[in-house]
Amino acid sequence: MFGRARERALLLELVGRRGSGGALIIEGEAGIGKSALLADAVRAAEAGGARRLTSTGLQGPTRSGYGGLHELLHPLLPHVDALPNRQRVALLTAFGMVDGPSPDRLLVSLAALGLLEEAAARHPLVLAIEDLQWLDRSTVAVISFIALHVSGVPITVLCTVRPGVDADTLPALGLDRLHLAGLSDDDARELVSVLGCDLSDLARRRILQESAGNPLALREFIAAVRQRGPAGSILQTRLPITKRLERTFLDRLGPLPSGSRSLLILIAAANGADFHDVMSAARTLDLTLEDLRPLEENDLVSVDGSDLRFRHPLIRSAAENAASTTEWVDAHLALASAMSGHDSAVWHRAAATIERDETVAGELEAVGRRASERGALPEAAFALERAAMVSRGASQRSRRLVLAAESARSAGLTSEAVELLNRADWAEADSDTRTQAVLSRVILALTAGAPVPRAVEIAAVLASLPGEEHGPRRIKILWVLAVLMRSQHVTVSSWQDLRDKLDREDERNPLRTVALALLAPLGQAAETRGDLPDLVPRLADDPLALVSLAIASESLQDLDTALTCWGLAQEGFHKSGAPADEMQAIRGRAHLLMLRGRVREGLADAEYAERMTDEMHQPLLQSMAAATAARGHSLLGDFAAATAALMRSAELAQDSQMALIVADARWAAGTVALAQHRYRDALIEYTHMTVHPTRSLWAIADRTEAAVRAGRPDDLRKNVEEAAVAAALYRSPFLSALVARSRALLADDDAAESYFAEALALGALSESPLEVARTQLLFGEWLRRQKRRKDACAQLTAALDQFETVGAQAFIERATQELRAAGQVSARPTAPSTAVQQLTPQELQVAQLAAAGLSNREIADRVYLSHRTVSTHLYKVFPKLGISSRGQLRHALGGATSD
Repeated sequence: MFGRARERALLLELVGRRGSGGALIIEGEAGIGKSALLADAVRAAEAGGARRLTSTGLQGPTRSGYGGLHELLHPLLPHVDALPNRQRVALLTAFGMVDGPSPDRLLVSLAALGLLEEAAARHPLVLAIEDLQWLDRSTVAVISFIALHVSGVPITVLCTVRPGVDADTLPALGLDRLHLAGLSDDDARELVSVLGCDLSDLARRRILQESAGNPLALREFIAAVRQRGPAGSILQTRLPITKRLERTFLDRLGPLPSGSRSLLILIAAANGADFHDVMSAARTLDLTLEDLRPLEENDLVSVDGSDLRFRHPLIRSAAENAASTTEWVDAHLALASAMSGHDSAVWHRAAATIERDETVAGELEAVGRRASERGALPEAAFALERAAMVSRGASQRSRRLVLAAESARSAGLTSEAVELLNRADWAEADSDTRTQAVLSRVILALTAGAPVPRAVEIAAVLASLPGEEHGPRRIKILWVLAVLMRSQHVTVSSWQDLRDKLDREDERNPLRTVALALLAPLGQAAETRGDLPDLVPRLADDPLALVSLAIASESLQDLDTALTCWGLAQEGFHKSGAPADEMQAIRGRAHLLMLRGRVREGLADAEYAERMTDEMHQPLLQSMAAATAARGHSLLGDFAAATAALMRSAELAQDSQMALIVADARWAAGTVALAQHRYRDALIEYTHMTVHPTRSLWAIADRTEAAVRAGRPDDLRKNVEEAAVAAALYRSPFLSALVARSRALLADDDAAESYFAEALALGALSESPLEVARTQLLFGEWLRRQKRRKDACAQLTAALDQFETVGAQAFIERATQELRAAGQVSARPTAPSTAVQQLTPQELQVAQLAAAGLSNREIADRVYLSHRTVSTHLYKVFPKLGISSRGQLRHALGGATSD
């Protein structure tokens, strides 16, 4: 611990906290002292009563997905029954201990956190993670999640990592980091004086100069000088410290007996395998325990029960570099034989494979399939990619690359998925592979902003699927392309070719009907719109199809069917364990709730979706949710929160020009500008919404108000009349009410009143009380200007009542000011916030579910929390609502209860 007083004090403070936790990355080059510092902190934590849990990363691909997590949590698994059921099954399935549906990583992460919280309730925990960069990626993602959620519980997460690791590979690097530099000159001199007291001054100076303060280099260079002298030592080379250390260890392998050297190479190939498996493989190479003794005596390896480890990872690197190709292949073949029947055996056979081998490729594909079944999607993608590389034929290679790409896509590894798809040989792929490739590309374009498939690829796929038997696959491709076209800024004229192709397909297929609805020109809207409600029960078991039906219903102004579809899709995704898709459905529902005037419910949904997509590292989906949340904040008059959400959305979207994000963000920004009397700014924002035709129609009244107040009413007359045509064809009371309000704003005084009356009558049929209130506010303003103060007060009072119910503060203030201007001097003061409005969106969500009778574990399963976190939320909710028991929740929440 020479020279590490500051770093040691920081770590001891972290592990010594009582009642709270924290996480820290200890970063530094090989040999810098990361492990020593970690071990010291763990000893201090254990002395203070903490329990240690460990996991160590090992070089090489042979570790299975979630293998590192299993090592970490294995001591706690006897308590796994304390978890909510879905989380328990997800964790045990990930570990291969039970058969269950392929678990989503978020569920596994929540289960791991919940298991740790259960243990931490008994005594503090310290998680010691060595060489994080070499753990399997599924484990790293879970550890990252855990590390970000331990601030309120006595769990300390300490990880060591080498510098220069890609942050995409290690998202945990976003945590606080302690960078270990080399020892200071004084500390290095002191260490050399202790370890190398018998060396000459010249040798010591050279060691200090070449080691750059690296403690392991100081130790090993001293040993090298003792053995070979300064002239013949590694000090004569000009290599990076890590490489010189490897050379030092390599020099130590030379004097070993040949059997011990061969055993060391076998151990390096084994990559942390069980000691008994290694020795079983050793026997096939005529190696014995006697060959192990020199390795232990020279402090190269250590044996602890069934655990066989190198003293330092650089010794493994040196042994691998010392091996010839024949020695390395023989070692892996011996290990494959010893581990027969396990996935590790397949990896060793693959490592020994020099030429293409279809048998090994098939085994690797099976490994990938098993990893996928356990939810270890990054490892599944890696296995499938390796299978492709050793495949004999181009067709099989392309098929496995596309399968690898789909696993990578599902794991959120967008750039890797695109790269894998680009490597597939399109000309040699079969029709199934081409179909999957196009589907993967379309979904990547929809959810991650990846490039859309080229027209030539789509045409080639469709041409490769002739005949009636391929009809369902052709329809599926055309359907996802229709969803993509509706989501992107694509001109309506470019839809016709797709419609022509759909018209030739089986009209009994519901996906065909949905696709045609998505692409329906205005003239066919009424006919197509009537088919939508009947499709809901036919697609009830397909949540992805329900999402597309929701989008189609929105575009054809059937808001009832759209809201139903978003809700059913959310339930379907939840049951199937697909939280990323579930959040997309919740975000869609959020916007519909806001249109219906249920702004706080919609905002709670949007913020929930944003939080969860952040947890899942889905930036584009998070950007969509943040834009929707901004819309909710703008309606409630919280302009600071709206602006913050808009900034988050823009940062997450980066260069993406997805029409939905642009439209929602511009709508929120326009609403803020309109409320702040920046009318020209509002008009500019609303004008940019035209990239999304549906959103643009919904904002027609807002856009008209901005134009009128900016002194440019003529800019909107044509748009309003176009919206009127659409409203009539769609037979939509909601859109018709917005059009009538717009016409009232544009009309002269003789016609305005009749349009306002029409807007109110239609609004009453639209189930959107907030929009009715906004019409009443504008009508009241107009009546006041006409000197009809009594009538004005009636409209303004009704509007104010609704605004207070919603909690729309900016509209409340505006209605109150108008009432005073109308002469109602005794206008009531702004109503104080209700107790329910004091709850955070997540507290409200938990409270609603508790009021509906769900237990803490059932709530945890529903909203992706640990059950202890649910308890914490309820602990905060009770005093805010002024209650003391769960049974009082329903009454305290009033109309905010959840069905």
